Amino acid sequence: MKKLAHSISFIFIFTGIWLIFNESMAFSQILAGLFFSTVSILFTNRYLLENDYLTAYSIKPEVLFYYITYLFLQIYRSGISAIFKIIKGQDAVKIIEYETCMSNDLAICLLANAITLTPGTVTIGKNGRLLQILAFQDENTFTDITEGKTCSPYEMILRSLDS
Repeated sequence: MKKLAHSISFIFIFTGIWLIFNESMAFSQILAGLFFSTVSILFTNRYLLENDYLTAYSIKPEVLFYYITYLFLQIYRSGISAIFKIIKGQDAVKIIEYETCMSNDLAICLLANAITLTPGTVTIGKNGRLLQILAFQDENTFTDITEGKTCSPYEMILRSLDS
């Protein structure tokens, strides 16, 4: 019963996202959103997930808040830095191999997405804990890491997902 209630809540959340993306509250869009949300939840629960959504994708609200706040600050900071690098002609890029200190797939995925959302960096590959990143900056300014012994600030926020 609890699993059904969670599935229904996800169906309504996904339908809301569907309506926002389609920019329409027409009855046909609501029905289409409910249909595709239901099919997506059923398909995902049946064939893609080993556990239910709440087990696989649970994030504490305070962790999510810190992650989003830090992400927005880094987006603006990196955007300004990238603008100055382009103006100065220092827009050379390189590929950085970065091994994260996290083992949780959701946390690694959130880290890769944060890297891609930050101007001047794009995650181009993932192999386990190893991320390939195309970046404007050199390894020291990007990772804030010395010889891989400490985690980046993003990882410090997302480490609670490893437990």
